[in-house]
Amino acid sequence: MPANIPIPLAFLREVVPVISSPDELHASLALFRLAAEAGSYEIPIAEATILSDAPLRRTLQQTGPAATLDRRIFDALELAVGRSTFLRVLAHTEQSDRAWYYVNTPDSRALVQAMQNGTMSPPQIIWDGKRVPQIAIDPPNAFRLYEQNIGPLTPIIADQITLAASEYPAEWIEDAIAEAVSYNKRNWRYILRILENWKESGRSERN
Repeated sequence: MPANIPIPLAFLREVVPVISSPDELHASLALFRLAAEAGSYEIPIAEATILSDAPLRRTLQQTGPAATLDRRIFDALELAVGRSTFLRVLAHTEQSDRAWYYVNTPDSRALVQAMQNGTMSPPQIIWDGKRVPQIAIDPPNAFRLYEQNIGPLTPIIADQITLAASEYPAEWIEDAIAEAVSYNKRNWRYILRILENWKESGRSERN
């Protein structure tokens, strides 16, 4: 392990003050550590590596049940990706789809863009054996659902979804989007009212 792990100043100044989820903070620090151990912030880290990271899992076990660790780590990564701390890319072949994470830097963004455009081959670490994968940016699921069912994902809406994700379970946001669509109320304000009502009234009473 490197003696010192560089943490981007922008993360410390702009992101840490607005993080309300301890899980997101721990997962973010773990991903910075794993990238530093790999040797560069431009080296992708497999989602499976993060989910199985022993120090991260030990830390989270102190604040919640072990049975939910995988979901908590994934939800924390969703928050970090939504906040643009990291880029999540999907490496697709006919045999598999695997998620990888980059620290979001100008260099890593350029690398991912070049891989998407086909002007650069993906690094062999993310190949599936001898099969070269297709690379695509993989946004948080709530972001995908919003774009597919509600409308364009503007920076303001993305910020609001990320803020909501720090307060409500990911499943709530996804289900609230679905409920808004079912009533043909395709706007974030209505989705947020659903979430607020569930929080106030208790969602279990509604199901």
